[in-house]
Amino acid sequence: MISSADFTRVVMSSGSEQPKRDPQLKRKAWRAVFIGSALFWVALALLVWKFWG
Repeated sequence: MISSADFTRVVMSSGSEQPKRDPQLKRKAWRAVFIGSALFWVALALLVWKFWG
């Protein structure tokens, strides 16, 4: 169980602590977003082509 002091510390963390982000993970996340978006638009284009083509 989380204590109220720990919860307050998590919620009210100071702004001076910057989270460490892995650039490789960030690159993979953006690649996944791009590929997902591209697949969505390709599927939509194929559906439009099927119905109106």
